[in-house]
Amino acid sequence: MNKDQVEAKQHYTEYPTRLLYLPQDIKRLEKLGVVRHFPKNFVLIEPGEVAQYCYIVQKGRIITFEFTPAGEERVYNFMEENSLLLEANMLMEQPVQVYFKTTKPTDLICIDRAVLLKAMQEDMELTMDVISAISYKFFSSMDQIRQECCHNATWKFCNLLLIFADRFGKTYDGKVLIDEKVSQQMLSNLLGINRVTVVRIVKELKELNLIEQVNGFYCIRDVAKLKAYQNKADLIPG
Repeated sequence: MNKDQVEAKQHYTEYPTRLLYLPQDIKRLEKLGVVRHFPKNFVLIEPGEVAQYCYIVQKGRIITFEFTPAGEERVYNFMEENSLLLEANMLMEQPVQVYFKTTKPTDLICIDRAVLLKAMQEDMELTMDVISAISYKFFSSMDQIRQECCHNATWKFCNLLLIFADRFGKTYDGKVLIDEKVSQQMLSNLLGINRVTVVRIVKELKELNLIEQVNGFYCIRDVAKLKAYQNKADLIPG
């Protein structure tokens, strides 16, 4: 995260519900594995497979997704740099239920099950690192379920923009520029709504002068106003 992003970071959300990473230093875990490079769009593991390793994202990004009955991608989370993934499946020797795929060239630290188990037995702080990683995923899953049940598409779209602003935001002409290009299709896949709905919501937010796009990047003109609009968004049909 660059200097501008640090200055702009205002914790617009309580925790990153779709962008998973550990806030604490995880050097204890990093020392346990070896680094491997994976190209963009590489499927690390598929549903039904049992993970032989868990991984730390050192550089790049992993997404978790599955295909809907209609054949569309439903994206659940971004595994960001400094995140631990597949640790629960590996430790419990349980098959995964979704795909794990790189979205850009990615460096992963690969940790063997026996190595991790031995380290957890010897180091309580490292064990807490693993518990934290699993807990954040649980909190994220519960939050997504609540959002799905309690909020409409407009609320969820505003919330996702605030999540991205919290992670990728940087100051820009008194506004918050989300310094990460996210396509409307990806937003649709993350929110589980069709692209037509995403296009409609983007158009509405632009007309209300709540957001704009700068060279393909989303920009929140006023975070407080966007949050205020989000708070009453569930009164809006759709």
